Amino acid sequence: MARRTKEQAAETREQLLDAAERVFHAKGVARATLDDIARDAGMTRGAIYWHFKNKTDIFTAMCDRVTLPMQAMLDAQLADPGEDPLGQLASDGARILSLVASDPRTLRVFEIILFKTELSEVVAEVMAEEAERAATCRNQLATILRAAQQKGQIPAHVDCYLAAFALNGYLIGCIREWLELREFDLAQRAEWLMQTFYMGLRHAPPLDAA
Repeated sequence: MARRTKEQAAETREQLLDAAERVFHAKGVARATLDDIARDAGMTRGAIYWHFKNKTDIFTAMCDRVTLPMQAMLDAQLADPGEDPLGQLASDGARILSLVASDPRTLRVFEIILFKTELSEVVAEVMAEEAERAATCRNQLATILRAAQQKGQIPAHVDCYLAAFALNGYLIGCIREWLELREFDLAQRAEWLMQTFYMGLRHAPPLDAA
């Protein structure tokens, strides 16, 4: 019985997150309310407060369903960079781009993050939290790039933190541009996009020569 109750609670939480995703996508984060989310889910505000503290909390949890599996890829490579850290980074980047193109949930959440987060108190809180996560991500990417550097995959003169900064911006830029234009099959071009970035990194000039 306790197991069934736990399963029901988990199912309710997922239904609320699905509703939040639909409402945030339709109305934008600033205009969406907890009443809107409860109504979409066919539940009460009380059900929301049982699982989430506020709108910021439910927004963060909605994003986590998409971003935590991506973070898990990075964590796995940090734990074991392997013999081809650069190749693995390229593969993981291509998987992320492919997910955006092929998985409806991932696509919607990135559309919300990039285009539906009008300035508001909730968005300001979330963006401050996301800025911290992004900084952590850049540091983790830099660590993996240093492992690639030690294996001779990228030149010794490359500033790995700067390269991580560029990589993070490249990924987000590819996603944003594709979501706006939809001019090609991103899943089919994902590997080429990532290989092109890393090919440039392998031949990066010294900073004072750029």
